Amino acid sequence: MRKHTPLMVMMLYLGSMMVAMAPLPVVDAQSPTPMITLTCNSLTIEIDVAPGKDRSGSTMCSIQNPTAYDEQVRVDIISTPGIAVAAPGSLAIGAGRSADFPIGILAPSKAEMKDHSVTVRASVTHINGVSSPQNSEQSTNMIVSIKQFAMMQIVAQNSFTQLKQKVDYTFVFDVYNHGNFEDKFRFAVIDQNPDDTLADKGFQVTLPAVSMVMAATDTPYKAKVNVRTPKIQGWTDEYYQLQFSAMSDFTCKEDKDNCELDAESQIITIYVRGVYLPGFEIIPTLSMIALAAAVIGRRYLNTDEEEESSMGLF
Repeated sequence: MRKHTPLMVMMLYLGSMMVAMAPLPVVDAQSPTPMITLTCNSLTIEIDVAPGKDRSGSTMCSIQNPTAYDEQVRVDIISTPGIAVAAPGSLAIGAGRSADFPIGILAPSKAEMKDHSVTVRASVTHINGVSSPQNSEQSTNMIVSIKQFAMMQIVAQNSFTQLKQKVDYTFVFDVYNHGNFEDKFRFAVIDQNPDDTLADKGFQVTLPAVSMVMAATDTPYKAKVNVRTPKIQGWTDEYYQLQFSAMSDFTCKEDKDNCELDAESQIITIYVRGVYLPGFEIIPTLSMIALAAAVIGRRYLNTDEEEESSMGLF
């Protein structure tokens, strides 16, 4: 038994050395990983910028924090020029919680009809009050759509005109497109009393152009109305009214039932005063014929006198 003692001691010694030399388990102190989720209720926001409207729009967004740490989140808004966008700049979100926040948009009055892109970006800046060691960012895109509206103005260059009987005259109306986009306008002359029209009274009215596509500018389109006054035998001293109307093609497409009610119109007064005698129409023609005959006769008379003078010399 004693012969084996040194061997056992040696084995115990080597075993203890191997245990002492074995690597100890390494404890890795991992840092918190930031994480968020960003969602918004509506990705398309329509804004009405017609005069009298509030010109605003909004949507609600939400940021979720699925981690076990408190997070501080910065909110950035990136939009195309032409609109103003407002949102909170920073949000504190507890572990496993979410935070809702509004996004408000304001457009200028009568802004041009177009679509604007808006990007909402959320970034984690702090975790448990300490600057985030990693970048965690979420973003979403939305469209702000400026709606089209129609608005026009009609200005008569001559609101009162005195004319004789059976004369031609062109009335000019300045038509303005005060809407926020290109529009097509349809023109018409409307009789206030369908049972007693201008045509019934002897007028001849024509429109060289019955419609026109106009850009939304301050430059008017000059719509023309050609009028021939009536020929009534004898003396005339009468007042007539002509109503020029314009309708927006966009308005008619949007609201067919009230298309004519939304039309703009301008009324002018035509004062016809003078005498018309049918027999006197041929007097200018007869006068011209008589004058031509007199000239021709005088020419022949001069020729005969010259021939007689020439014969007298011989």
